[in-house]
Amino acid sequence: MADEPQVLYAQQIHFTVEPTTPLVTMAEAAEAAPPGTATELDGIMECSVSEAADSVDTNYYGSDGYKTNAATLTALSVTVSGHRIKDNAAQNALEGQLRRIGYLHVIRDADATAGQRGKRYKVRVMSFESGGPSSDVDKLTVSLTGQGAPVAV
Repeated sequence: MADEPQVLYAQQIHFTVEPTTPLVTMAEAAEAAPPGTATELDGIMECSVSEAADSVDTNYYGSDGYKTNAATLTALSVTVSGHRIKDNAAQNALEGQLRRIGYLHVIRDADATAGQRGKRYKVRVMSFESGGPSSDVDKLTVSLTGQGAPVAV
């Protein structure tokens, strides 16, 4: 029996400026008295993570005329897109961190034990694009570049 494809599903996506900032969902922030600030990104429709290995040539002089290479560092890039939500604190933090470091937390199972909930990516915000046709909803696209290995949360 063949394995079924895995559904790519993130329960929550958060953005913080510091890695140790407690993650606050929108529901938790609304229920707090007084209402608090959520770290959860609202309106996100897509969050794709791409990893690619760099390589370095290792053999310039071979008797067969072919060179070889070795894998070196891994590059990480993340694209987040969806709808721009007015007054969403996490989206505003993303915009405010343009060209600076932040932390994207992709939570796949909020009820899991620590280390199994998802991953935290240290990222540099490289672009923040908001807009679209005047008769449509405000669309959001953010490009992030990894700044090290992901950490299990």
